[in-house]
Amino acid sequence: MPDLLAGFAEEGAERSVAVRTLLGAPLLVAEADPDGFAAVARHRAWLIEWFEDTCGWALVVDLPGRFARLTKRSARPDPTRPARRSRGQKLAFDRRRYELLARLCAEMATHQVITIGILAGALAAGAAGGFDSSLQRERAAFVDALRQLGAWGVVRFEGGDIDGYVSDRDGNALVLVDSGRVHRLLAPAQAPCRIDAVTTAHAIDQLAAEPRYGSGEAGYDAGDDDRDDDGQGIEGEETDSGDRAGDERRRRRARHSLARRLLDDPAVHLDELDGEERAYLASSSGRRWLRERAGEAGLVLEERAEGLLGVDPDGMATDLRFPAPNSTVRQVALILVDQLVTGVAGSRTLVDRSTADLASAVARLLGDHPNWARDYQGEDGPARLALAAVQLLASLGLVVVDGPADDPSDRPAEGTADAAVDGAVVRPRPALARYAVAPLEGALL
Repeated sequence: MPDLLAGFAEEGAERSVAVRTLLGAPLLVAEADPDGFAAVARHRAWLIEWFEDTCGWALVVDLPGRFARLTKRSARPDPTRPARRSRGQKLAFDRRRYELLARLCAEMATHQVITIGILAGALAAGAAGGFDSSLQRERAAFVDALRQLGAWGVVRFEGGDIDGYVSDRDGNALVLVDSGRVHRLLAPAQAPCRIDAVTTAHAIDQLAAEPRYGSGEAGYDAGDDDRDDDGQGIEGEETDSGDRAGDERRRRRARHSLARRLLDDPAVHLDELDGEERAYLASSSGRRWLRERAGEAGLVLEERAEGLLGVDPDGMATDLRFPAPNSTVRQVALILVDQLVTGVAGSRTLVDRSTADLASAVARLLGDHPNWARDYQGEDGPARLALAAVQLLASLGLVVVDGPADDPSDRPAEGTADAAVDGAVVRPRPALARYAVAPLEGALL
């Protein structure tokens, strides 16, 4: 019996590792993580069922292709986690780079081997957006998109220098394409080619839509809309079964939404949940179900009055750790916590600050340590460093930025001093208090 129990415990531990591995790397390729892929492959049947039941996410494990794809979906696209350029200062992708990324995927879907020159020619001949290889900025965007695909393990480069194409339009290299991985990149519930949208916002809404939960916020599908005010069908038939089906869709949406946020977001604040999600979480069965799912994923669930926090003791489920050493931005973000959370023993107060206030605090810090953070010691350095720290805290769900800097389309170019707009206000969330100096036990998250 002890051996049997030990076997169950070992299996459960390995499954939790596989869950967190996929959360941290939704496109998991064996070349990048052979041990992680082996664990996922061993438990693929259990994992497929677990992710479907827990989150409503589909998991594909392609053994011959040596990759696994967890198609994460969310009704809340995260603007704080953009794709980033792998060259230079690792700035966020702009609209042009995303456009070229999509067009490259479409072009490579039918090729296994191609060259940079042929790809550039195909994009130049395309009707949508064109591509001008005579412009260095275009070649740089093209290479950034290709390097992103390489980082995902979708393509490999041989027989040339891909970065050399930026400075020389005659540069070339072979591009080896894994078409199976290309076809698995997209995660929406419906194909983008079937979306009819006149604005970007409408297109995003349609890409994020999941028909399984119904067409409206109440969770009804088209069939549920054929009811009159008396609860009768259009022919006067009772629709109790339709009501029950609608109730089940709403519960399933609330359950999946909570699990997605707990597994994929650093913190879940109750004031960010809708009524159905709060009701499900308030029920004893709902809270017990969520605790069990967190335990199966190997997370330590912290429950507070303000919300929930799923802590991964091994740091496997994320690609972004905080706090963390060897990072100026993360060190400054931790220092700025005390600007946003104040108080002495017995109380903690969350204080809104403008980005200008935080930039001034960083300027004082840099002035006190002139030999530290040399990249930010220039005139616009404090503003750039404060902005980077605030963006980090926002990506972790620890602060919310309101005002001009909250709309990406209104922001100046990232990495410039003007990006830390004076009119923006940084509002701390309760979970930030756990990082304050001498946090109070049991107070806030």
